[in-house]
Amino acid sequence: MKKIVLLLLVSFLFISCWPTTDNGEFTRQEYKPVIIARSALESSIAFQNAQPVIKSGKIYIKDDLMFVNDVNKGFHVYDYADPKNPIRMHFIKAPGATDLAIRDNTMYINQAVDLVTATYNPATKKFLVTNRNRNVFPQKQAPNGLYGYTKENEIIIDWTLIK
Repeated sequence: MKKIVLLLLVSFLFISCWPTTDNGEFTRQEYKPVIIARSALESSIAFQNAQPVIKSGKIYIKDDLMFVNDVNKGFHVYDYADPKNPIRMHFIKAPGATDLAIRDNTMYINQAVDLVTATYNPATKKFLVTNRNRNVFPQKQAPNGLYGYTKENEIIIDWTLIK
């Protein structure tokens, strides 16, 4: 009897977590991978003019600079000398990027499956990619936890919801 009650309870909990529409119908979210060729990924990082933030992620502060991740797009760079008035300066385009670590003037960027090393000199405003370690990270997972399939030399940089 206890096993049956436990089984019913677990089943109820599982069903209650399933996504539904407003009218109570069960839904299933499906995602499509955004894929680019390895060669395109390796030449995709670019230092650009400031842009508006679309989907903000993690925030990093280094000295008088603030870096705001635009999830899977890159990093917005702000002058943060006056925290009450950050000034938008640049955008580092890095498709598939979600994370950043900084030590001295060296940045370590998680760009999809690669770990990219770059330097940034705020005085000269020079940004330079100095190294790329390929396939350090696994392919990006969909928001629903599934994985996509790619051919050799294809990289998933994002996922889009299929409507």
